[in-house]
Amino acid sequence: MRGWVFGLALLGLPAAAQTVTEAAYLEEVIGLWSSAEQSADPAYDWVQSQKWHILQDSTDGVWVYQENTIWAPNADADAVPEEIPQPYFQIVTQFRDLGRGLLHTTTYRVTDRAGALSFSRGEVDAFDPDWIGEVACMGHLQRIGEGFWNGQAKCPNGYKGGARVESYSVRAPGQHVNWDRGFNAAGEHIWGPAEGGYIFKRREDTQ
Repeated sequence: MRGWVFGLALLGLPAAAQTVTEAAYLEEVIGLWSSAEQSADPAYDWVQSQKWHILQDSTDGVWVYQENTIWAPNADADAVPEEIPQPYFQIVTQFRDLGRGLLHTTTYRVTDRAGALSFSRGEVDAFDPDWIGEVACMGHLQRIGEGFWNGQAKCPNGYKGGARVESYSVRAPGQHVNWDRGFNAAGEHIWGPAEGGYIFKRREDTQ
């Protein structure tokens, strides 16, 4: 566990209040998001993305756990499969307010995927900070209006033989676009959608 993050809480000092920017982002991002409508296009999978606010007593920004799962291709946004697939993507992201509506993002890998699943499935009440591993990427999110955000990050990434990942995101009320692409050392695009990002819309239920 990283003492520099949680040391104040362990000493019993009061947690700092969230900034207005951090609270606004949490309100707009937490919940269940689906790309079901876009999956009618065979170039895109049906991805469900869910985010939880974790480590709520932390004094260093706000923390979000995220799971992404690929569901069977189907354009029916209200459909629920008989068995929820296992997530292919599990991360924790820390958001810190830099002022003027700008958030610094630090994304961490998850060391205990089964433990994190026990949290998301409601089998344990709290997310264990020991499940948070090494830093995977850093970037920024800029608030450009009420409910609107623009973000980007470029980081080393060896997935599928790549050298780096470029990530862009645009968030608007009730929906967001996320575009992740991998490139090799020669700058050639090797994974991720070529024509544009995944379009996610908020789902009211969390089945």
